[in-house]
Amino acid sequence: MSGKILIVDAVATNRIVLKVKLSAAHFDVHQASSGGAAVTLARDLHPDLVILGAAPCDMTCADLIAALRARPDLAVVPIVALLSEDTSAARVEALGAGADDIITQPIDERIMLARLRSLLRQHLALQDMRLNAGTDRAAGFGEAQAIPLRPGRITILGVQMAEAMALRTRLRSACGHQITALLAGGPITTAPGAPGADVFVLMLPAMAEERALELMAELRASPEARHGRIMCLLPCEGRNLAASLLDMGASDVIVGPAELSELTLRLGRQIQRKQSVDHLRTRLHDGLRAAMIDPLTGLYNRRFAMPFLKGLAMGQNDTTGGFAVMLADLDHFKQINDQLGHAAGDRVLCHVADLLGNGVREVDLVARIGGEEFLIVMPGADGAEARRAADELCRRIGEAGIALRGRPEPTHVTVSIGVAMGQAQPTERRASEHVETLLDEADRALYRAKARGRNTVTLSARPAA
Repeated sequence: MSGKILIVDAVATNRIVLKVKLSAAHFDVHQASSGGAAVTLARDLHPDLVILGAAPCDMTCADLIAALRARPDLAVVPIVALLSEDTSAARVEALGAGADDIITQPIDERIMLARLRSLLRQHLALQDMRLNAGTDRAAGFGEAQAIPLRPGRITILGVQMAEAMALRTRLRSACGHQITALLAGGPITTAPGAPGADVFVLMLPAMAEERALELMAELRASPEARHGRIMCLLPCEGRNLAASLLDMGASDVIVGPAELSELTLRLGRQIQRKQSVDHLRTRLHDGLRAAMIDPLTGLYNRRFAMPFLKGLAMGQNDTTGGFAVMLADLDHFKQINDQLGHAAGDRVLCHVADLLGNGVREVDLVARIGGEEFLIVMPGADGAEARRAADELCRRIGEAGIALRGRPEPTHVTVSIGVAMGQAQPTERRASEHVETLLDEADRALYRAKARGRNTVTLSARPAA
């Protein structure tokens, strides 16, 4: 099955005819004749798409759309209005009521199915993003949907520059978005590194089908358009291209002249969905960052550091030879917390983290893996190089003072460091065992450094492998 579709139509014949067409295309089709039944069925069914035909007797189509959108679990389900008449006023009314797209009668089955596939493809991709966002994913996207529409960026790409500029002038008079006009087939940003548009409007006048599809393919493959929406404008004689463009990734296709009000509504809807997805993508990135970054110091955390270390042990790096593993621990850190408070302790931790992070090579990893314990991994380093680096870290930290409230003079802290040397292993199992051994040896070396008076470096005496 290609997805679950709920048909809501007061006319039984309409529901039956549409169900036959959609079932033949392998959709899982369900029906409702009233608004109340539609809301109940949608709540239980969780459809992937809703098609609204003739208005049910118990509520208007606008009221039904509002009722569906009011539910967090249905807020982003695509809704398609099936119009009995193809007029500008009817299209604007449906879009203004919140429909995502429109199908008009008589139905062009090929274009209808392509529109449904396009909406379902976008919806399922969004579901995957929401799944990765975590347990509060529904609320997160619902919040994004409720955010007022911010001015977006629209880039009009015209085969003929005069037509692109004319459309730019029309749109500027009707919306507050930033609008740029460029030639199709050329650069799609005004300057290298400039942000891509939220929506690309590809104007395809009467032209060879092959060239039109090439322009769409080039745009879809462009890195600057990777997260953008694409709207294609076709003349009436280009109608046979609509389904192909939708299947190639177009977010919307308009065939024939569109009233400015309809075009503005469609663009606004595309920008809203783009901004909503951007909001969700930011939440995902923040979540991924939180999963591997220590929130206090900004260093990597244990969750990131352990797979990194295991990868080195498995030989998954470009360096040759062995690698060094260091465990660094702040000396007498409990006294700072007890005497000056935990806020001062946090400042000391951040101070030491900065010195560690700035005192190693770019290829090295520094992570906070415990309260006052840090892990430093040096790919490709030998024992002598690791010893020099550890001695230098001890010296820099011991010499750098930090101003703390309650103390008139800068406070100096020290660290003790234990070092162990590792080598790449032939199998994943041996690599995992080797990592455990290295961490144990570095910890033993750290303990010996503490026993020798602290503020010193001790190397593990045992062999690397």
